[in-house]
Amino acid sequence: MAIVAIIGFSSIQASHSVLTYSMLVNVKPLKDPIMQGEYPVIVGNVTDQAYRPVADAQVFIIFGSEAVTTTTDNQGQFEYKSAIPATPGTYEIDVTVTKQGYIKQLASSVYTVDPYTSTMTTSGNTTTSLTNTITGLPVNAGNFTVYMGKVAHWNLETTCFVDFSDKYVRFLKTCDLYNLDPQDFKIDQNVIPIVTVIEYNGTYRLFPDQVYSEAYYLGNDTATNFINATWNSYLPPKQP
Repeated sequence: MAIVAIIGFSSIQASHSVLTYSMLVNVKPLKDPIMQGEYPVIVGNVTDQAYRPVADAQVFIIFGSEAVTTTTDNQGQFEYKSAIPATPGTYEIDVTVTKQGYIKQLASSVYTVDPYTSTMTTSGNTTTSLTNTITGLPVNAGNFTVYMGKVAHWNLETTCFVDFSDKYVRFLKTCDLYNLDPQDFKIDQNVIPIVTVIEYNGTYRLFPDQVYSEAYYLGNDTATNFINATWNSYLPPKQP
């Protein structure tokens, strides 16, 4: 009697499962609202589903005109302080958190920047008086240095004084250049308190605040060309 052996091959493939965990992400501004010229601080924390801190997670933060990467500490917390003074408006904070073995998580929040409107009256003339000095980080571009300054005192009929870094400079009828028409020079107006100051060979010129932000994000060669062109395009304020 013949014995027949039947050999079968299974079509079932072995599978390999990878266990992943979820993360809980919270993000918010350290202070809200903040005033124009202050530096936004973004804080947050990352935990697992059991509310245990997740350390060494990669945190990608986008807010305003900045995009930065940081990591969580042993307590699952993260913090980032901007190096750029804030300008008025409402801004969204978006974060993306990743770590091997965990599902990528997103979170968001918002913060508001209020404009400076502090005024005082001196001898019948309205002046703008600000208290906190705004320094920013000086941007060196060739022979130029770009500062973020604040108008410390302004009087339409006389001059304005600008604080920046460790300097205090007097400008004649210049703070009005970017927000007033020449015919308005005789009328007291709210002045833009945050300005860009460019220094070249001991000479200082005022420019709109966004010039500082643009220069801050440029590379060395590009920044030098940009600042040089900005300096040469300066127009002194017209006298009434």
